[in-house]
Amino acid sequence: MAAEAIPGPEVVLETDRLLLRPWRVAEAVVQRELWAERDPRVPSHRRIDAAGHPTVAELAEAIRAGRSSVGLLAVERKVAGDVIGYCGLIDGGRGCEGEPELAFEPACGYPEVGRARPRAEPAP
Repeated sequence: MAAEAIPGPEVVLETDRLLLRPWRVAEAVVQRELWAERDPRVPSHRRIDAAGHPTVAELAEAIRAGRSSVGLLAVERKVAGDVIGYCGLIDGGRGCEGEPELAFEPACGYPEVGRARPRAEPAP
C-alpha cells in the first residue's frame, strides 16, 4: 500500500543516512508529537492551543491539502524508516529581505539528531 503524500511537485533530498521528503498523511501523528513537545518559548501560533488545536485530524487534512508547513520536509532515517523531525527553508523575516532561514526540529526522542560527529575527521 503506497503512502499518501502531499500533492504537487515533490522535493526530495537524500544523504547517506537521511531522506528529506514531503510529509505523508499517516505522519500527522508525528507532526502532533512535535507540536506537543515544543518549548513554551516557541511563539504561541506554533504551539498547541488551549482547545487542543491543531489536532491530528487537522494536521492530516493540512498534509492532504498541501498546506502542511510549506517548505518543511519530513526527516526520515533510511535504515529505520521512521520520521525523526523536519527541516527546510522558511521566510524567517530576519536578516536580508528575501533570504530564507533554515528551520529544523528533531523530535525529543532522538537526542543524537543534529549533533556534531563525536570526533573530527582529519583533513585530507
